[in-house]
Amino acid sequence: MTVRIGLVGTQFIGNLYAHSLRQVGGAEIAAVASPNTAAAFAGRWGIERHYADYREMIAAGGLDAVAIAAPNDLHYDIALRAAGAGMHVLCEKPLAMSLSEADGMIGACDRAGVALMYAENLLFVPMYQRVRELARRGRVGQPFLVKQSQSHGGPYSPWFWDVERSGGGVVLDMGCHSIHAICWAMGAWPEAVTATMGRYAHAEKGLGEDHSTVILHFPGGAIGIAENSWAMPGGNDYLEVYGPKGRLVANLERGPAIAMYTAPESETALDASTRSGWQYPMYEEAWQFGFPQELQHFVDVVEGRAELQSSGEDGRRVLEIICAAYESARLGQRVALPFASTAKKPIEHWWG
Repeated sequence: MTVRIGLVGTQFIGNLYAHSLRQVGGAEIAAVASPNTAAAFAGRWGIERHYADYREMIAAGGLDAVAIAAPNDLHYDIALRAAGAGMHVLCEKPLAMSLSEADGMIGACDRAGVALMYAENLLFVPMYQRVRELARRGRVGQPFLVKQSQSHGGPYSPWFWDVERSGGGVVLDMGCHSIHAICWAMGAWPEAVTATMGRYAHAEKGLGEDHSTVILHFPGGAIGIAENSWAMPGGNDYLEVYGPKGRLVANLERGPAIAMYTAPESETALDASTRSGWQYPMYEEAWQFGFPQELQHFVDVVEGRAELQSSGEDGRRVLEIICAAYESARLGQRVALPFASTAKKPIEHWWG
């Protein structure tokens, strides 16, 4: 059987999904929806059906699942419509704009008897999985600190600057990754959170924070540190686990990679925008960041061959932690979990 997937979204993640699904057995993108670029996307990736409106795509049927790679403010409606049509749901981070929406998505999928997978690719990164395995085997002793940082110079799409569409700034965009990866590596969820955040490099572009540091306090005293930034040109992406017997470090920016040196203004440069000096291009970026593995897992869940590893409930807990982090940054103090939120978007806790 081939799992027929309807893809909503044709930008950065949509292209990653289309590329990655070519490495996945038993699945195909049967349809794609996007307001302006669906036809061009379908032509580029050889997709049979394309729609300007995701509602038309879902209503047309012929799909087993829907993959949501659309702006955050659309996740809730797409998921409910897909579940109502009996389709499984793969949803990009963050799960929703609010805890109320997250609860609605989880409930709709439960009632429909379909899977709701929270698409956290870092859980499927081979290097991170190896770090987690080594930590659980006691190679560094009982971990007391896990750090994850994902930072770069700014978001991939302009809509991220609009908090009415995104729900927040960098902690909601990239902090989702760091927080979930830390909890997964630690094997626990935190009992409190302390956070700081600010607007340092892009204040004129939007109301969201562009740099954040979130400390996760775990039962027993262990801590996690999630650092995320849109204000760090050059960026970084790493996971570190510290124990009394040593440390584990996985740097996604540096390995496994090809070492390449380009002389300044070299005639051999690929194009005029090629940077000079040492660079470390990845030989297969999608695989290194876990996207084909994540999508294969979703297909295996839909087919009943695997138990869901990243659930809607996990996505809700990450969103709850983020709401508490915004509250902590506003108050300047630790905030206990669980945390109740009736905010329509997480950043409202920072604004008060």
